[in-house]
Amino acid sequence: MPRCLLQEPVTIRYWDQGICEHPGVVGNASPDGLFLETAAEVPPQISVEVVFQFPATLRSPGVRFTCRCRVLRTSRAQGASGVALAIVRTESERLEQAHPRESSPYPGYVMAD
Repeated sequence: MPRCLLQEPVTIRYWDQGICEHPGVVGNASPDGLFLETAAEVPPQISVEVVFQFPATLRSPGVRFTCRCRVLRTSRAQGASGVALAIVRTESERLEQAHPRESSPYPGYVMAD
């Protein structure tokens, strides 16, 4: 399938003698797959969750997407792992929308009146 180029931060979760959670960046995506890079070494042929979080804006609430994926292949170069994933299932969850006066382009700060 055609791929869409992205540079979207994500969290990668999987089970390997306990829950592992690592940051990563999706480089490209299609309706049935993702390719991402991470500093972590993701084991081949396992199931992972990839979590995207899109923040709230004045027009829409934030959304968290969770893609359950199967690792197809991994590669390692220059300290980063490339991970090709097949999407098995996708879920989305709307996040609470902040009051417009409380939103700020600066995380952790609330705009004053």
